[in-house]
Amino acid sequence: MSDRVPLTVADLQELLSYIPADDRETWVAVAMGVKAEFGEAAFDEWLTWSKNDKSFDAAAAKSVWKSCKKSGTGMGTVIKWAKDNGWAPRREPMTAEEKRRLNAEAEARRVVRQAEIEADEQKSTAMREAVAVACQLIWAKHCKPTGKSAYLDRKGVQGFGVGFFDYTVVLSIDDARLRCDVWAGSEVKAFFNNLPKPRPDSSSFLMFKPGAIAVPLRDASGKLWSLQAINEQGTKLFPKYGRKSGCFHLIAGTATDVLGIAEGYATAASLHMATCGDSPLGPEWPVAVAIDSGNLLPVAKALRGLHPTVSIIIGGDDDPSVKGNPGRSKAQAAADAVNGFAVFPVIPAEVAA
Repeated sequence: MSDRVPLTVADLQELLSYIPADDRETWVAVAMGVKAEFGEAAFDEWLTWSKNDKSFDAAAAKSVWKSCKKSGTGMGTVIKWAKDNGWAPRREPMTAEEKRRLNAEAEARRVVRQAEIEADEQKSTAMREAVAVACQLIWAKHCKPTGKSAYLDRKGVQGFGVGFFDYTVVLSIDDARLRCDVWAGSEVKAFFNNLPKPRPDSSSFLMFKPGAIAVPLRDASGKLWSLQAINEQGTKLFPKYGRKSGCFHLIAGTATDVLGIAEGYATAASLHMATCGDSPLGPEWPVAVAIDSGNLLPVAKALRGLHPTVSIIIGGDDDPSVKGNPGRSKAQAAADAVNGFAVFPVIPAEVAA
């Protein structure tokens, strides 16, 4: 006999009611935990619980749920949070037959969840490759080496190795059909006219309008995997499935003994320009654009592998007003991991990012 009662999907509604849904980190972690334990069968219960937050957004919820993969918070953490807030499992003695049945159900759930994970990984791999091919096509055929950008003008930086557009280009992604398409110029109108309404969850797109720039993201071998779109207002977007981890854009420089890394393009370009000309920091530094603070460590490791002897200088974004100040902590962690140096330059707000 045992007094332990394994959880079922039917138990989730009561358990989750003990956990506040208004903290984003908790909200995402709970999604990871219940999906890891129950797979797609738990979506409705998690979604119902999510609606307790006043800022609930159905589209954002679906996106977060889809993004939850095999790693992350487990169900044990979710159970602990519920217990900390007063939840207690109903404890009833189980017979040997009941225990065998519940164990068999748990194993069946594990098998189903493993199949879901493998299917997600296969689709993600196929779509990453398809997006890379489409981005390479846009880069080679539709990006111009020079052009106008209100964003760059406002930041006071030049366009180092980025792409410019003088007509609209759309990258469409359909993960139900495992394909990507590129539409340019007059084709764009036809694309939007034929887009189903409402747009299915499997369909997404990334649009580059005249005045936008594309920042190419390559891995350490030089393969282009994705493009970051930055429009005239400074909004930054990526294609769904576009690979980012470990990928970067390198602003070329003549220095051979030092290499800079920064989060956003404008900050990286500012750092590069500060070492040009008669600067006492010269000759001009090559600077890698890591895109965000979470990618500083993978990029630093990739570049250390390519350049084992250079001094790596990571220009971090120090903002104590942001919870946890990730710009500073992740820059320091990346520098420590590659025996580099983290610096936190004072950059005007209109230039940073």
